[in-house]
Amino acid sequence: FHLDDPTRIVYSAVNTPHWGTFVKFVQQCALDGRPVVMSERMSDGDSVHFFIRRIAVNPVNGVVALAIVIIGTINEVMPNVGPTYSYVAEALSADYVYLFYVNLDTDKFIEYTSGGSYGDLSVERHGEDFFNASRHDAREMLYSEDVEPFIEVFTKENIVRSLNEYGSFTYTYRLMKNGEPVYVNMKIVRIKTKGNHIMIGVNNVDAQMKHQEAYERVKEERITYSRISALTGDYLYIYTVDPETDDYFEYSATGEGLGLAKKGENFFKSIRKVSKKVVYIEDIDAFLKVFTKDKIMRKVAKNGFFATTYRLMIKGEPVYVMLKAAMVNEKDGEQLIVGINNIDEQIRRDQEYAYNLSLARNEANTDVLTGVKNKHAYVDMEAQLDKLIEEESVQDFALVVLDLNGLKEVNDNLGHQAGDEFIRRGCALICNIFRHSPVFRIGGDEFVVIAQGNDYKNINKLMDLLREGNERNMEAGSVVVAGGMARFQNDNSVSAVFERADAEMYQNKKMLKEMG
Repeated sequence: FHLDDPTRIVYSAVNTPHWGTFVKFVQQCALDGRPVVMSERMSDGDSVHFFIRRIAVNPVNGVVALAIVIIGTINEVMPNVGPTYSYVAEALSADYVYLFYVNLDTDKFIEYTSGGSYGDLSVERHGEDFFNASRHDAREMLYSEDVEPFIEVFTKENIVRSLNEYGSFTYTYRLMKNGEPVYVNMKIVRIKTKGNHIMIGVNNVDAQMKHQEAYERVKEERITYSRISALTGDYLYIYTVDPETDDYFEYSATGEGLGLAKKGENFFKSIRKVSKKVVYIEDIDAFLKVFTKDKIMRKVAKNGFFATTYRLMIKGEPVYVMLKAAMVNEKDGEQLIVGINNIDEQIRRDQEYAYNLSLARNEANTDVLTGVKNKHAYVDMEAQLDKLIEEESVQDFALVVLDLNGLKEVNDNLGHQAGDEFIRRGCALICNIFRHSPVFRIGGDEFVVIAQGNDYKNINKLMDLLREGNERNMEAGSVVVAGGMARFQNDNSVSAVFERADAEMYQNKKMLKEMG
């Protein structure tokens, strides 16, 4: 062959895409000697149909002689008709990753690949025992989780049964491409020619499947959200967060969110930013202190969940909510689920209960006549101090035992109303002196003060004030209060301190009577 001869070309030098398929079929016919009928599409869109037959092989130098006949040409796109079937088939084949032509009687197969800008088909390989070869390829090429299901389903018997019943066989699985799983769809149909042949096409459907997966995930999460809302009725917002990327989806009970996009990035940063607008002003600093990705993930890892309570501004009013986060396993791996639950009614109910309980406790522990604590409250305080003494953790304290002089004479001579007023005046004297200590009325005219802190440090001065007050009241003919004090000195109980203070009080009472 001579390149300078315009009537001849060297086929191995052909590099134009329009002759790629032709050259490969020429090579194939030269190798195996089987006649070929094929079509090649030209640059102007016309198809040229060829018949290729091997004539002879030179046994000395191996040169092959081929006869190539142009059967005819056809314009693939005919006016008022549109593209021919072969043109459409060729265009569609370009979308396939793999194509196989299989003889079901012999299991021999040909693998084709689609290449070139015109979607030309070329022979990739010939093979024997297609189904065994497919199982071998599956173990090397498929995503590990899909290998065994594929081998179980992809049998000659299953394929033939599906072809007979439905006219086709389809199956979706994942191939490994560049280290990543890629979804593909296999479709098998019979070839309407002589013999028992099938054509297998493997099509890349990764984009569609991942889009469908995302849609199904959103759909499932919406269903889950609806179920949670139906059971609780008080979740305001639920977020699913990818802990690796911080991408998130938001679901709202009302359709109105916190001001975030329904789907977005940088979940933790976004929540912190919007919180300055939606969290009650008194709670913002505390919320920002605890709401960080690091603190949340550490709490979840340690306790299984993270929770914090604060107030959101909803319709201009602060509403108590609880933000709770936990990890769940989903198809795409672990996801952080964050729920913001409306607990306003519960919190306010608890606050009201605590307030009412406090009122009831105060009523139960308050002396009705004087307003100071009663004997029941003193018994409770005594028990608490005894426990601290036992645990050796009690702080220094002193007991002051007090008694009103002359109550019996007032009751006998002036009546009980005057007696009650006498008790109130005596209590006022005690409270004015011991302003920073609890005062208990433990009997008709008996009082006890438990002095701690500054009152304990200044107990002697306070007892001097009591003495001075009594001197003035004796001159004025008013209430006189006898008192005795004892400090805690590593006693075994409060009652031991009380006994010493009570003894001192009786000595003082006797002295005051002698004074008139």
